[in-house]
Amino acid sequence: MARVVAYNPKKRGREESSELWRQLARTVPGTLLRVATSEWDGVSKCLKSTHRRLLGYSVVEMLRTRDAGNRPQTPRGRTVDASHRKVRRLVALHDAAGHVLALGATRLGLRQLQGGNADAGARWRAWEHRRAVAAGHAAEALRGLRSALTDLTAAVRVLHMVSGKPPKFRAREAWVSEADRLVRRATDEVVAARHALQWMRRAVVLEFFDAWAILSG
Repeated sequence: MARVVAYNPKKRGREESSELWRQLARTVPGTLLRVATSEWDGVSKCLKSTHRRLLGYSVVEMLRTRDAGNRPQTPRGRTVDASHRKVRRLVALHDAAGHVLALGATRLGLRQLQGGNADAGARWRAWEHRRAVAAGHAAEALRGLRSALTDLTAAVRVLHMVSGKPPKFRAREAWVSEADRLVRRATDEVVAARHALQWMRRAVVLEFFDAWAILSG
């Protein structure tokens, strides 16, 4: 005689909920791979373009052009701002993947840190470490781009102030030197931000393997 099992709606609900969380958590490795490949490539190209633009700015040439009665190309904050927006989107995608895995692993019992599966705990700690490293480099890149934007904005204000003065204005040379220093510093900060994102990418690649190990364990 077949065994009759009573239908338990609460158990069925828990099973369905667990499967939904499992499916959601399994999207994390793909998201991390996207962060480290296609999304990162777009950010890298934008930063390279920003760097080239900043290298092309010459404060002295700008003032000479303006003195001759022409309108020179001036540094534009939106050049750096575009890179900053792209990096923020990259960081937000990485953060979202981390939150999904943390919630999913908690619901599915995959983060055994105390009194449980030692291997699961080790995998979880490895992932947390990689995630923290990647987030640290991302924060460094964002700080650098914000500083670059601030420096570039200040340089433009100095240029506007000096351009209204005659070429023989006594303090003009000092102000031009300061504006040029700000542009060059902004350029260096963009380069540093790109290097920080390269380190972030390396950490995310390792994080991808850690996340995969957690979900496969």
